[in-house]
Amino acid sequence: MKLEDITEKDRDNYYLIKNEKEYQELIKTPRNEFKGDRIRMMISKRNKKMRELLSERCYFNGDKKIEGKEYLEFHYFLRKYTYLYLSKKEDSQIAKNFFEERGNWRPYNPKKDKNRVDFMFTDLNYKYDKKLFKIKSLLKNAVMKDNYNMTNKDLLYKELEKIPSARKYLVFNYSVDSSNIDYKKIEKIFQKYKVMIFKPVGGAAGVGIEVFDNFDNFRKYCESNKSFVKYRDWVLQEYIIDPMLIEGKKFHIRGYYLVHKEKKYLMDEGRIILAEEKYKQGDYENKKIHDTHTLGSEKYVKYYPKDLKNSKKIQNQLEHLFSSVGKVDEYFKCFSESNNCYQLFGFDIMITEDYQVKLIEINSGPGVPNLHIPFGKKLFENQIKLMVDTAFPPKNKVDEDSGFVRVY
Repeated sequence: MKLEDITEKDRDNYYLIKNEKEYQELIKTPRNEFKGDRIRMMISKRNKKMRELLSERCYFNGDKKIEGKEYLEFHYFLRKYTYLYLSKKEDSQIAKNFFEERGNWRPYNPKKDKNRVDFMFTDLNYKYDKKLFKIKSLLKNAVMKDNYNMTNKDLLYKELEKIPSARKYLVFNYSVDSSNIDYKKIEKIFQKYKVMIFKPVGGAAGVGIEVFDNFDNFRKYCESNKSFVKYRDWVLQEYIIDPMLIEGKKFHIRGYYLVHKEKKYLMDEGRIILAEEKYKQGDYENKKIHDTHTLGSEKYVKYYPKDLKNSKKIQNQLEHLFSSVGKVDEYFKCFSESNNCYQLFGFDIMITEDYQVKLIEINSGPGVPNLHIPFGKKLFENQIKLMVDTAFPPKNKVDEDSGFVRVY
């Protein structure tokens, strides 16, 4: 039963499993006969039946090649899985309930677990906390960097312009260097598109965004407004003057896009963020009409798809669009202290009055609602179902529908 061709150093720590009977015999063996907190099992990469069985019951630790032969490594834990949930929001008890109902999790204990945790979840306040870098994790909800092409307001469009099938989801986008502005070219842009939205590449949550309906006001802003020079790179983007409306108000949809190495997923629900006042063309300095960045208030929030007509048509476009977005950054790396990782990104889209999807931007740090809000709770649980339950099979049966659709 022992793996014969593994190195001498590791031979006592691994077991070659050929069928379910051998698996059952192994896990019934008294715990004191094993070293450490888990049983490390190997199966032939060609053994599809055992791969399916162990994937449902054990932690998959990757491929392994030994003396020319290909194996898959699985770990059967002799203890409960450990999790570390770090958020400044008052929702740790709700998160704890998700793990408890699975029947085989416990909170991470710094003294007992010796800087090793199975799953680490951090919100934006903790993502770059250096004190956490010493903690090793098997799975973490953060990929290594934020400056991917897709999260750059300028580079995202440049990359998608190269993909013919993605172009119909874009509006006109022009890069502006605040230290070297080509006013003649920009004046021609205003002559063609009439109304433009101007935003800093490094901005977030609507900060720094302005709307102009004539070139003279745009130039006056650039030459006299001190906030303009805070950012070097800006984008001048075609303003959608024929948006779909809800209750007479302009809105955008905040959707969620999850990446895991080379795999990409789109959540089939999202938040609809309304402007404060009813839409009308003109009066572009009135942010209550034209700005839909009121993410902090549930008063102006509805939900996709239930509060939107023709949502199936919109969903089909979203899946098609994000199959192209998947090509922009094809692979996501983990922090050095994490074996495996994933990350949730937020994206903003608008819908025209004839039901055409238009991509506005993608954010590495999406504003997610508190777990006390039903949608916030569902968003967190869907991540657990898709990523955590897949890596660490729960003891108790839970609903497996994660609400995420693979698009790449």
